[in-house]
Amino acid sequence: MTDPVPSLPSRVWAVATGDPSRRVLTCAAAAAQVLLPTVYGPRFNGENAPPNVIQPAPYTFTVWFPIFASSIAYAVHQALGPARNMDISRAVGWPLAGAFAATGIWAPLVRSGKFWSAQGALVTIAVLAELGRRRIAHAELKGDLTTAEVAAAAPAAGMLAAWGQAACGVNMAAMLVSNNLVPAGPKAATAGAALLAGLGVLGTRAAATPERTSVSSRFYIGTLLWAFAGVIIGQRGRSRSAVAVAAGAAATILTVTARDRLESRSS
Repeated sequence: MTDPVPSLPSRVWAVATGDPSRRVLTCAAAAAQVLLPTVYGPRFNGENAPPNVIQPAPYTFTVWFPIFASSIAYAVHQALGPARNMDISRAVGWPLAGAFAATGIWAPLVRSGKFWSAQGALVTIAVLAELGRRRIAHAELKGDLTTAEVAAAAPAAGMLAAWGQAACGVNMAAMLVSNNLVPAGPKAATAGAALLAGLGVLGTRAAATPERTSVSSRFYIGTLLWAFAGVIIGQRGRSRSAVAVAAGAAATILTVTARDRLESRSS
């Protein structure tokens, strides 16, 4: 008895979700992540700039350069050589491809005034990149990845997850004020501080889990600390609550990280 011939929809689905499609789409999404913000990036002036609720200092946005570079490096690595068909490439490939694509479409959405859709893109980045980061961290701890594979995948996933979450919070704070959902002033500062506190909880959790020693988690924690430092500098003289919460979150993450290192050395 011969095996039944797959239906046409099944064959189309298999091709669309197979390894070749994943490799190609990851490369395309990584390229779009760099090109679309460069060409269609939002251009704000004093009149249409979003409200500065918990905006970090301008220098912190240079983090996009290593994010872009590491994303391109990962895309090339997963498309060539043995990594093409590895289980870890399949596990993290689609989440990271989705995160790259969401990063690419964010800028055109903002440029065209679709701000809530742009916020949805940021949420997508934060969720999908975090999913990829956790899978990479888990594979690292199990010893399933070579040094080259860790170097290719961990930085992109860790940095994009952290910065995506930070950008999601910063942009949400601005959206709440610009849409009059939260009035400017003390209430806006409180809302911004609450979003920063939530980000601090995520960072502290990452610093306290067994996966904290993975390379992807270290990139994640380091990028969050970079974001908190940017908020402290960017909001000094503007929002004491934002500075206090950002400083407290950064100090908590550093304390948990240092404590765990001391415990691991003594054991």
